[in-house]
Amino acid sequence: MVGTEAKLKERIKELTCLYEVTSIIVNSDYDQLETSLEAIAYCLKRGWQFDEDTEVFLTSGNYTVQTEGFRSDMVNITSDIRVFNTFDGYIQVGYPKDAYQLSDFLEEEKTLLENVALAVGNLLERKQVHDSEAAIKRQVERADRLHILGEITAG
Repeated sequence: MVGTEAKLKERIKELTCLYEVTSIIVNSDYDQLETSLEAIAYCLKRGWQFDEDTEVFLTSGNYTVQTEGFRSDMVNITSDIRVFNTFDGYIQVGYPKDAYQLSDFLEEEKTLLENVALAVGNLLERKQVHDSEAAIKRQVERADRLHILGEITAG
């Protein structure tokens, strides 16, 4: 019974993590994206089986965030972040090398990491679309002002 109960608790942690990440993404401000990515990193940390030893590193485009104790020499699993089907960065979740090995990661955690990387990629895609729309809107407004100014001076 203890094994089943422990497994259920892990699934609950993973589902809670996915729910929190989704909430962060839905409520994220495109101008404060680094804050959202940092919150996602800490959500991932809490969602892992050995959360007190888990550390997270996330890098994509102009953004790099990590939890406080992350070191590059950790045993880790990685998932690529893709923006418009192009590699744009990755998320690494790691444990200290001296206490853990690769087999300590659960298959469900690997799936969770893939889903979070996909969601982060979608968020970054939406930010790029938002930024492009804003730039086009500014260009159109400028062209309208120049057109009006031309009409005023011509006649």
